[in-house]
Amino acid sequence: MNDFWQLVIKGIPIGISNTLPGISGGTIALILNIYERLINGIKRINLKVLIPIGLGAVIGVLFGSKVITGLLESDYRGFLVAFLLGLIFASSKVTVQEVEKFNLKTIALVLLGLILAYRYSIDIDSAEAMQEVNLFKFFWGGAIGSVAMILPGVSGGTILIMLGLYQGVLQAITTLDLPIIISFGFGVVAGLLSFSWVLSYLLEHYNSLLMAFLTGLILGSMRSVIPDQIGLLEVIGFVLGVLLIWWLDKRRD
Repeated sequence: MNDFWQLVIKGIPIGISNTLPGISGGTIALILNIYERLINGIKRINLKVLIPIGLGAVIGVLFGSKVITGLLESDYRGFLVAFLLGLIFASSKVTVQEVEKFNLKTIALVLLGLILAYRYSIDIDSAEAMQEVNLFKFFWGGAIGSVAMILPGVSGGTILIMLGLYQGVLQAITTLDLPIIISFGFGVVAGLLSFSWVLSYLLEHYNSLLMAFLTGLILGSMRSVIPDQIGLLEVIGFVLGVLLIWWLDKRRD
């Protein structure tokens, strides 16, 4: 399989994750070992990287908005939420491994990230449908949300819930509402192009400190996907989520 199709396939779970509150597309990119390549591709506008990953992400977003959000409203909601919880919990292992050593500074950053994510994370059921369409708001929502889409530990779906745009964006995707999709898309592109430079600098000069902070963000964001009740199905879902991240991590080069 050539590099183009490998990137397309890896782009699909990144797109799916960006439709789900509580899980970060950046975390998935990190797990799939294409994170720095993606950031540098955005920074340098490398179309050989951006086109296949973008194509896969679009497929993933379409799948996530039509299928996974439907499952959250079905009898399997508890299983799926627990599965997401397992994904997020296990994802912290990926960033912990990038912390060179734990000292007062890195531990403080972990706690800061945890507190911030826990404070501002919103339950997955808290999103309300948009009552009116404001294209400018969708543009800025895309710009702000794009930061979360590439930053491990920060959920793009959760950010959209905070902004009151979550269901509006998903509905626009499923109904192909082009004005909203275009406005949101332009905002995403603008946010990615501007923030990738900052993130690239931090990864190059403060990688260990950044990963400590991201570890806290990942752990704190677990609040968004706590099951309403704990039963056998939820336990199975959680274990499967942990095992999936473990398997993906083992496959990293």
